[in-house]
Amino acid sequence: MRETELDARLLAAADLVRQGACFADIGTDHAHLPLFLLARARISFAYACDVARGPLASAEAAIAAAGEGDRCKTVLCDGAAELGGLGISDYAICGMGGELIARIISDAPGLSDPSVRLVLQPMTRAAHLRRFLAENGFSILGERFVIANRRPYVCISAEYTGRFYEISRIEAEIGAYPDRSPAFLAYAKARASALRKEALGAAHRGESSEAGKIADGIDGIIKQFESRSEI
Repeated sequence: MRETELDARLLAAADLVRQGACFADIGTDHAHLPLFLLARARISFAYACDVARGPLASAEAAIAAAGEGDRCKTVLCDGAAELGGLGISDYAICGMGGELIARIISDAPGLSDPSVRLVLQPMTRAAHLRRFLAENGFSILGERFVIANRRPYVCISAEYTGRFYEISRIEAEIGAYPDRSPAFLAYAKARASALRKEALGAAHRGESSEAGKIADGIDGIIKQFESRSEI
C-alpha cells in the first residue's frame, strides 16, 4: 500500500503508533491503517476490529489482497473490551465522535494499563474526550493537528498514568499543547466559530452560555500565534 493512500488524518495516527507494537485498529473499516503500518514494518502484528460484519468483510478482502493474512486478523467486536489477553500494546480509535471514543475506553478496563498507548482521532466532541481523559487518569502525551479534505483534525496520543487533573475550557476545546502550525490555527478558528454559533443559539433560546467567552479566549490565542509568526 502506498503512503498516498492514507490521508493526512490517518497518517498522523500512523505516526503516533510505536515501533514494533502489537496493534489494534478499532473501527477499522477497510483495514487501511493496520496494512499501512505492516507494509512499513512499523508494527509486528495487527487486529482489525469492527462492530459490523460489512466493514470486516472489506477489511478481510484488503488483507488478503495485501498478502498479510498471517500478520493481520479481523475481530468482530464492539469496542475494545473483548480484546484482553492478546498482548496488544497500541490501540487506534479513529474516525468516531469523542463521546463514543470515551465510551469505548471506559468499557475496556484493559486500556487502563500504563504500558498501553492510545491513538485517538475524534471527528467531533474532542472537548468531551479531553475532559474524559483528564478525569479518568489518562495523560495526553501530545496532539497533532492536520488538514485533510480542507477540514482540520486533531490526533491525540494518550496513556493511563492514574493521575487525575483539571483542564480549562479552552484547553478542552483546542488542547493544552498546540503546535502553532497552520493546521492548529485552522482547528482553533473552527472551534471558535462553532462556539460562537453555540452562544448565539443559547441567546435565541434565552439561555446563558459561556461559549462566547471561550471563543474570545481562543481568538486571543490565535492572535498571539499569528503575531508571533509575523515577527
